[in-house]
Order: sequence, then C-alpha cells, then structure tokens
Amino acid sequence: MARKYGNLTLTYSSQLHIAVIEIDKETYIPKILDYAAVDDCGTVINPMIVEGQVQGATAHGIGAALMENCAYDENGNMMASTFSDYTPITAVNMPNLKYGNIETPSPHSYSGAKGMGEGGGAPLHAISAALQDALFREGIVIDDSHNNASTLYELIQKGRRGELRPNVTVERK
Repeated sequence: MARKYGNLTLTYSSQLHIAVIEIDKETYIPKILDYAAVDDCGTVINPMIVEGQVQGATAHGIGAALMENCAYDENGNMMASTFSDYTPITAVNMPNLKYGNIETPSPHSYSGAKGMGEGGGAPLHAISAALQDALFREGIVIDDSHNNASTLYELIQKGRRGELRPNVTVERK
C-alpha cells in the first residue's frame, strides 16, 4: 500500500457563520432574523461560483438544522425516508444571506486556492448556538444539531414541567 506524505489538510477553506434567531412563543417555529457567512477559500478563481457554493451549502445546513428530524424507530430505521415524510429547504424557507469572503492564499496549492463548497455543517453549529442563546433564560440547553418546531416544542415543554436536568444556573431578571 502506498503512503502519502506531506501536509494534506491545509487546502480546505474556513468559514464563519453567524445566525440570529427568535422562537415564536405560540407556534415554536424558529425564525432566522439575520444570517451571515464569511468564507476564505484562498485565491478566488471564480467569485460567482464561490458565492453560489457557499449559498447552496448554507441552504442545506439550515434545512438540516431547522427542518429535518432525525427520528428513528425501535429497529434503527430512519422514519423520514422519502420526500413525503421529509421537508427539504426551498427558496421560500431560505433567509437572506449576508455573504462575504476574504482571501488568504494557501501555500500548499499552485494557485493559492483552497477546496471549498463543503460548508454545509457550519449552519448546524451557528443555528444551535443561536437557539441556545434564545432559550438560555429558560434554562434549556440545546444538545442536538437538528431542532425543528416539534423538537423545540418538546424541549420547551419538558423545561416548563421541570423534566430537564439543570445543566446551568440561570439568573432570571
């Protein structure tokens, strides 16, 4: 078996995603009030393609974070197995995305470009953090990356019934 040598990991892009979210107190539907993504894929060869890749990956990540439900039955089968059972994100559900980029050329590629377009996981973290911020005063800790209205409803109800183990001390004002 041939072995690869050298630095094989420093040509990936980096991204920063920030979300501001509110949760409707009656419907429990989370609403993205503001969303920004900044990308650094090194030397940008085609700016329109780069922005489109970031927009698409961000859409998939937002859909996963706020619309998907990774529920399984007792046999380990995913319950949402078709688009009849699954709500994918569409242009109607996608918030306006503020986009920016910086260029830090990679010293490990000929052109200074880095791989990019795989930032679909960043929204999971950004949205989980924003939901945590929205629910912090209620003593609720977000410990899952998929939080649609149903799961938020269940989590908030458990918190109100005192069924959640207190993980943080919250000073209520």
